[in-house]
Amino acid sequence: MGAAWFDKEHHELGIPFPSTGERFDLLEDALEIVTRLFTGEVVSYDGKVVSLTDARLRPTPVQQPRPPIWIGGTGPKRTLPLAARFADVWHAFGSPKSLADASARLDELAVEAGRQPSDIVRAASLSLDDLDAARKFAGRWRDAGYGYLVCGWPDAGDAQVERFVTEVLPDFTD
Repeated sequence: MGAAWFDKEHHELGIPFPSTGERFDLLEDALEIVTRLFTGEVVSYDGKVVSLTDARLRPTPVQQPRPPIWIGGTGPKRTLPLAARFADVWHAFGSPKSLADASARLDELAVEAGRQPSDIVRAASLSLDDLDAARKFAGRWRDAGYGYLVCGWPDAGDAQVERFVTEVLPDFTD
């Protein structure tokens, strides 16, 4: 989940694209609402943008305690504090070096929110177009403590994915 950033997509689909602050207020409400509704309890909530009165989600999710929440972004004022409170997975774009400060700040914010930093999996992106580069960067992400890589679909298609699975992935699995 995120606060949205690609205004062109919103305009093409006819979806309003409010100010950054309004989008973050909506995200914060949405995170609070979904985490509470996923419990199956009756929820009343008076948010900044969205409010609920005696709402209940049925059926409850199969995943327990709920489906994992992914939050993407590195913004220090709103994104990282929300990720520290709600995220099971924090997904950021950059390099291990460029994200080191944000990851450390996420740890601090998680502790402040009463959570263990290790409860928030770090995720990043990995291109599969060049398998030698993919192996190198996967190693750097692993060494930086990232536990999940979102792999971009390679130009070479299925055959390249198969090569990645057979030639690179075994180096990173137990």
